[in-house]
Amino acid sequence: MSTVYLSIESKTTLLPKLRFMGFDEEWKLEKFGKLATNKSGKFNPIKENSFTKCIELEHLETGTGQLLGFIDGSNSGSIKNKFNEGDVLFGKLRPYLKKYLQAPFEGVCSSEIWVLKGVKITNSFLYQLVQTNKFIDIANQSSGSKMPRADWNVVENCVFTIPTLPEQQKIASFLSAVDEKIQQLTRKKKMLEKYKKGVMQQLFSGKLRFKNENGNDYADWEEKKLGDVAKYYDGTHQTPNYVETGIPFYSVEHVTADQFTKSKYISKEVFEKENKRVKLEKGDILMTRIGDIGTSRLIDWDIKASFYVSLALIKQNEKYNSTFLNQYISSVYFQKELWANTIHVAFPKKINLGEIGKCKIKFPSLPEQQKIANFLSSIDTKIESTRQQLNQTQSFKKGLLQQLFV
Repeated sequence: MSTVYLSIESKTTLLPKLRFMGFDEEWKLEKFGKLATNKSGKFNPIKENSFTKCIELEHLETGTGQLLGFIDGSNSGSIKNKFNEGDVLFGKLRPYLKKYLQAPFEGVCSSEIWVLKGVKITNSFLYQLVQTNKFIDIANQSSGSKMPRADWNVVENCVFTIPTLPEQQKIASFLSAVDEKIQQLTRKKKMLEKYKKGVMQQLFSGKLRFKNENGNDYADWEEKKLGDVAKYYDGTHQTPNYVETGIPFYSVEHVTADQFTKSKYISKEVFEKENKRVKLEKGDILMTRIGDIGTSRLIDWDIKASFYVSLALIKQNEKYNSTFLNQYISSVYFQKELWANTIHVAFPKKINLGEIGKCKIKFPSLPEQQKIANFLSSIDTKIESTRQQLNQTQSFKKGLLQQLFV
């Protein structure tokens, strides 16, 4: 094992970097197996016929402690572990995914999930402890390579430093308040995203319309093929030779992650050659077309870059508002058009460049396009602000875990 921790015999006193006022007792060294147990009752669906909430691994969101849903355990086909409300669930399969939860109800879960109960520590403190880097590192000293599983024999014999019960309660209470803030921001972000999705369906179906400055309706929308109003290109078909510094080179992952600050680089000579064929400019749209299909990003910054064949470039022009078109691309209506023209038997799946131009779009007048673009962009601004707050709070929580635990 590459990671070495203090043995139980060590006389060294370890204290966290951050402590609450009023606590000065030494923390005690204890094996995890003495602090908590993973023993739980078993649930056999063959012998059960009443609805039982069952949590599978896919219901645990990676690294957030959020529950995504549950199923009826009585309809499952395998033996499950029973848990009580407040127990700590930890996914032992692929422990690097960091799937954990403090159970909000009584139920059953996959046998690939440990049901942990505090013995010398409270469940609330235990829930915070399993999120620490130390516990995750230990859990990842696992058996198996393709399907790694955390090894209880390893975990139970590793030593942790634990405070008194009052200090445990103080730490758990403080971190639980941070968790609640994270959950509030998560719910707010999902609510805004749901609201935007509903508004988009209303706007792009024509059920919700804007009025002009005189309070009258704008002209009727016109259905057109994308190729009739826009020029579009794919990126270079040749994988370039990358250099350490140079001109950014974008691919699918940059668009899907909406992250363009980190990229591979190509030389100025390679860039200039490709730039003669097709030039990326502010106001253009990049859209994925191989592997991932139909994720788009409006280039709203001054840009000097090139891109790979897996992306399509839709050029800006005076016939439409680029922000409107970028929003329309993500609508269910345009996504259905892309789906109908996609080669699904290809691996990876793709849509040929020419087929993109056949996809139909309903265009309102330019003034109404601008109003729709501004309205949806204002929602995007709120979503992005909430996302940033969420990321900051999650980073704050991560820092607290490092400082409040040894």
